[in-house]
Amino acid sequence: MTTQPASPLPDRSSLQTHAIILIVLGFLCGVGLPAIFGIIALVQMDSDPYSAQRMNKVGWIVFWVMLGLVVLAAIAYVGFFVLIMGMATLPFLMGA
Repeated sequence: MTTQPASPLPDRSSLQTHAIILIVLGFLCGVGLPAIFGIIALVQMDSDPYSAQRMNKVGWIVFWVMLGLVVLAAIAYVGFFVLIMGMATLPFLMGA
């Protein structure tokens, strides 16, 4: 029975750098979930580098999805505020 050749190990320094950046950005943006994936990646780096690389990728995906949701929520909030303020000032603009 033949086995697939093992893929090369992920670059340890690059993986560590990306995990630390993920932790810092995750906590600075107020979204703790990506930071948790970054911490798990750092912990698993020595024992299972493939799992650490996978956790790092999942963490970055979660970070960008959460950041996109925050941006969409901010746009919706500003749009709602403009709509409400426009409706509140409409009677004064129409002279009623």
